[in-house]
Amino acid sequence: MALVQKDLFNSPYAGVFCSTNDNLTLVPPGIPSDDMEAISEALGTKLEVITLGGSRVLGTLIAMNNNGILVSNIVTDLELQKFEKISNIHKIEFGVLPDRSNAIGNNFLVNDKGGFSNERLGKRAKDKAEEILKVKLVSQSINDMDTLGMIGCITNKGGLCHPEISFSEKAEMEKVFDIKLMEGTVNFGLPLVGAGIVANSNGAVCGRQSTGVELGRMEEALSLF
Repeated sequence: MALVQKDLFNSPYAGVFCSTNDNLTLVPPGIPSDDMEAISEALGTKLEVITLGGSRVLGTLIAMNNNGILVSNIVTDLELQKFEKISNIHKIEFGVLPDRSNAIGNNFLVNDKGGFSNERLGKRAKDKAEEILKVKLVSQSINDMDTLGMIGCITNKGGLCHPEISFSEKAEMEKVFDIKLMEGTVNFGLPLVGAGIVANSNGAVCGRQSTGVELGRMEEALSLF
């Protein structure tokens, strides 16, 4: 298990650019080969290089767990073919969300036990997400925020969440995800930890601005020992 610090495209927001589960990490083109190797080693996954709608912000546009990959409907035909190929290779479900909301990665926060979805999403979109990700989703905001993917960094072993969520919200999240949560920040005080970290059960990648105290908190919260 490893926690490494990498700035991608001169940005400390690894969670914005990458999306991962315990076996596969989706990364955008343009990351140097040595950084790709470090990410793959830290997360213990195979990397697949792809864009979505021509964009590099995959973490914002994709929701995934070990059961499925859910992408925004801005996916192009060529990207769709590549996603379908990736899903076949890795034996994982794949689907496109039938909804106008493009920031899929922000609209969901999931692991393999359960998850939360943006309460503004329609029933058809929620049903599709539950079908692909194979989890039950709770429709609600957390800390009065709809950008759920930024609220926390959740794996099957633990989670780090926004430091200002309420006690009741934390308790509900722990029940839905079946993990223990800890509050914390990344990148020298950023509370939107989902934007600053990409993590799975094997390891994590965060920005270089994260302090020693923040790194220790990440390791403890995500059980990276």
